Amino acid sequence: MPQQKLPQLTPIDSRIRIPQHYQRQPLISRLVSRYGVTVNITAAMLTATENYGWFDLQLQGNSEHICNGLLYLQNLGVDLMQLSIPGNVQHNLSFQPFPHPSKEFVPLPTQEQTQPYQGYSSQSYRLRLQICILKDYYQTPIISDLVSRYGVTVNIIGASLLANQEDDGWFDLDLWGKTQQLFSSFNYLKTLNLPMWVDESSLDGHLI
Repeated sequence: MPQQKLPQLTPIDSRIRIPQHYQRQPLISRLVSRYGVTVNITAAMLTATENYGWFDLQLQGNSEHICNGLLYLQNLGVDLMQLSIPGNVQHNLSFQPFPHPSKEFVPLPTQEQTQPYQGYSSQSYRLRLQICILKDYYQTPIISDLVSRYGVTVNIIGASLLANQEDDGWFDLDLWGKTQQLFSSFNYLKTLNLPMWVDESSLDGHLI
């Protein structure tokens, strides 16, 4: 019996609003890992001082999986503000400049520094970093790629990404995974040549 093909609806745009008590949860990461949806963040604003953060998402994949993922978010209390085909969502955003890295953030380790560490570990570690999203990368699903390709959990703890694509944006990220997963993710981000800073306190001697 031939396998029934699931309906496709790709891509669709969605704006979600996340209450503050969920802002340190990897909700977007779970859309990728649990529901197999490719998620590209096309605009975002998330700060610790606001009651709500919001993300504009472009979702690609099986339509049933997308619906299940959005239903999961709604069941958690995440507001689904808009849902449309690409190009029909209107944005009114304030500008927030790329923040200067604090003294706790250090330049990325070089390839020579990271190369000797190739062993696997059963323990999960955290790697916190700040990454500048250059305007030329707005159409690249960087967060989604980290989750689907390397199996890490990505928690977005801060974000400023403008929808007009005329300015660079930034993410503050917590990456969780085994040592080799973090190395692979790390090297992938380096190949994109995006400005990045690493929180040295999160390394705990495991990556450098």
